[in-house]
Parts: sequence; structure tokens; C-alpha cells
Amino acid sequence: MREKLESLQVAAARVKSGASLVMSANLERPPMAFLRELVRRKVRDLRVIGVVGGDLNIDFLVGAGAVSVVDTCSVTMGEFARTGPNFARHVIGARVRALDNT
Repeated sequence: MREKLESLQVAAARVKSGASLVMSANLERPPMAFLRELVRRKVRDLRVIGVVGGDLNIDFLVGAGAVSVVDTCSVTMGEFARTGPNFARHVIGARVRALDNT
């Protein structure tokens, strides 16, 4: 039987610049080690699709300069912030294109 698990580095290497990533909003279990590895690899121009919104995961990637398009209904920080600070700053500065998928 083929091994189904792979290292974090191998998994992150599969994501190339210009790829689309689908993530859900969940402040309790965001895949931060994976996202940090993408940033370390200097992956850019991602299209991030937030299913049922986005939070820390999307805001982190936007702040790191890895995202060019965010397609979601919202990016919040739960009870900590109404809008993700990086997301808001990059959208207002026209560095990220925000698509509303409500």
C-alpha cells in the first residue's frame, strides 16, 4: 500500500505560485505550520478561497504578501477583530483583490 502521509515540506512544495488554496474559517485549528512553510518558500500570487469565511489563516497569508486574490464572504478574527487587519490594509491599498462569495 502506498504511504498517504507526507512531510510538511513535501506538502508545501506542491503549492506553486499562482495556485488556488481553499481553506475554512476556524481560529481553533488553522494550519499555521503549513502556511508559514508556504511563506518561507516565497509562494506568491495565490488565490485564496475561504469557505464559510476566513480568519487568521487568510489574514496571515495576505500580510505575508503571498495572496493576490481573496474569494470569500468575510475575513475576521472572531471575537478579537471585526476584520482581519492585514486583509483590510491590503484591500484598501489595492494590493489584494477581494471577491465576495456570499
